[in-house]
Amino acid sequence: MHNATDLILLGPPGAGKGTQAKMLVERLGLVQLSTGDMLRAAVGAGSPAGQAAKAVMEAGELVSDESVVDIVRERLAQGALGNGSIFDGFPRTPAQAEALDGILTEAGRLLSVVVSLEVDDAAMVERIAGRFTCAGCGEGFHDSFKPAPDGACTQ
Repeated sequence: MHNATDLILLGPPGAGKGTQAKMLVERLGLVQLSTGDMLRAAVGAGSPAGQAAKAVMEAGELVSDESVVDIVRERLAQGALGNGSIFDGFPRTPAQAEALDGILTEAGRLLSVVVSLEVDDAAMVERIAGRFTCAGCGEGFHDSFKPAPDGACTQ
């Protein structure tokens, strides 16, 4: 059995999953596995799962559970997960949860913790409304909590 810590952060958009994941990465040496980041990476790499997801996203549809699971499976097969992993916003459905259980079992890994972040609706709206991402470097900013230097990213 693997001695790593694998955990799941659940919560709606704006709950703070990404913020908490970054702190856990820094403090515990875990690797953040964000479904959105994994989808973009798979599409960029042109993997079979990435190509399937790209076609669905370009059609303006939601990526199926099967495609998301395939992308997670591909990422875990690549290894390099340090002291463990943080699944940020995954699984989102019961089918994804069952698939993740199987993937972790096959890899000899064990889910250690599941954290559900709950936040007041007004706070979530404030967090989401002020978000923006630099088109050049991909860094995330927020009007109130993390403003870009001089109003624009310098990278």
